[in-house]
Amino acid sequence: MTGPAPDPQRFHLTVSATGRPVMHGWWSRESTARDKFRDWIGAYGRMPAAHVCMVERIGAEERLMESWPEDTPPAHRAETSRTTTPSPKGP
Repeated sequence: MTGPAPDPQRFHLTVSATGRPVMHGWWSRESTARDKFRDWIGAYGRMPAAHVCMVERIGAEERLMESWPEDTPPAHRAETSRTTTPSPKGP
């Protein structure tokens, strides 16, 4: 007897350069996603203003797991988190 099949879209990686998307992919295994994260830094890290991000999705929730470089501007990180903050002006 086997358990449920792993979610093929559990780990999402994105690459952006100068604020524009370059590439993305989904993996079911964290170890595979982490290997790709490291590989993509090597392959795309020299692009202007490169950013590589790894997010874990469980149901409707998403959690930022890795971000490269670590000093990426908050605006890039906000794109990957599904958290929104209310506008000071209100709705």
